[in-house]
Amino acid sequence: MIKTLTGSIQSLQGEIKNRDSQISGQIEQQFKGITNNDDRVKSLTETVKDLESRLEIMGSQINNQAELIKAKNAEVVNLTFNNKLCTESMSKITDDLLKCNRQDSCPSEGPSDIYKINLRGISTIEAPCSSDGWLTIQKRFDGSENFDRPWKDYKEGFGNNRGEFFIGLEKLHVMTRERPHELYIKLGMVNGSTGYAHYDEFKIRSELESYELSIGTYNGTVGDSLDSHRNQKFTTLDRDNDQNNNGNCALGERGGWWYKRCAYSQLNGKFYKEGRSRDNKTNGITWGSWHDYWTDSLTFVEMMIRPKTL
Repeated sequence: MIKTLTGSIQSLQGEIKNRDSQISGQIEQQFKGITNNDDRVKSLTETVKDLESRLEIMGSQINNQAELIKAKNAEVVNLTFNNKLCTESMSKITDDLLKCNRQDSCPSEGPSDIYKINLRGISTIEAPCSSDGWLTIQKRFDGSENFDRPWKDYKEGFGNNRGEFFIGLEKLHVMTRERPHELYIKLGMVNGSTGYAHYDEFKIRSELESYELSIGTYNGTVGDSLDSHRNQKFTTLDRDNDQNNNGNCALGERGGWWYKRCAYSQLNGKFYKEGRSRDNKTNGITWGSWHDYWTDSLTFVEMMIRPKTL
């Protein structure tokens, strides 16, 4: 019995020893796992610290770049301001130079001659200029040029600027659109009589408006024969814009003009060297308030314009 119990006790002691051994192994394995986890945590902690250090460096670099960008923006603002000042200064200098030496009109002083005139959208033209800044836009004195012409010719101009010519409606529109102009007309008859008409405003509107005539106040020695043509559209033999219900005035008057129920003045009419129209026709060069426009025909005309502010 005792022997049996002793065997049982020894058997239990063996089992306990085995269990202790198993438990010790399990505890050792768990301890090793904890140690490994500590190592991982330590490694991860160091990695986090390294990343934080890098982020701090990158943040510092970003701040530096932001400061550089801010400084560059300030430079750009400063350069833009300086460029604006330079542009304004250059513009003022250019305006001053243009005022001193305009190229879009005759020089205010100098010998009478043919000068080059720069017109916006038309380029350079040559025109006769007087010594006091007047630009001749039309001239008649010997009948060498035919003024009984179509719309295209009056628009573009024709003739010889050293002889008889008409400068062109489009050029007149451009010149008088850019700056206010005045008009001066010299007139002469076959008997040697001369006179003038001056208008303190002169403007020709666009082709879309049929080159409508706009004039200001008259003064002179020949009377105001242009007043009845004020605000009238230009008419030629192939473009009827007048107010004559019986037909085209340009066909009978033999030249383009700002007709209104035909003409009280017509400086582009037929040239008669003897100073008288023939067969009682009123198609000569006429200025009705100065002479008998039914029979007399002028033998000299010069129309000139000048900017009101040189």
